[in-house]
Amino acid sequence: MIKKEEKAGPIIFYCKDCEEIVSTHKVGRKYVYKCAKCGTKNVAFGTEKSIRSFFHIKEEDEKREEKPKRKEKKEEVKEEAADKKKA
Repeated sequence: MIKKEEKAGPIIFYCKDCEEIVSTHKVGRKYVYKCAKCGTKNVAFGTEKSIRSFFHIKEEDEKREEKPKRKEKKEEVKEEAADKKKA
């Protein structure tokens, strides 16, 4: 029998209160982590694949959140340019 060797991937942290992937601070010597955003200890950790499948997080959702922010910035720049032309 041939076994496939799969790389586990990097460990990521998911805050259950913020409901997003966050950076953390380690608390004590045990496997307890504190969310850098909200400060709670309600943080799960695992591979990116396991966290995304367990908490039903899609990569597309994060990309969709980023795109409107970029568009808003472009619209603000266009509005500022239009205001300058009027003045």
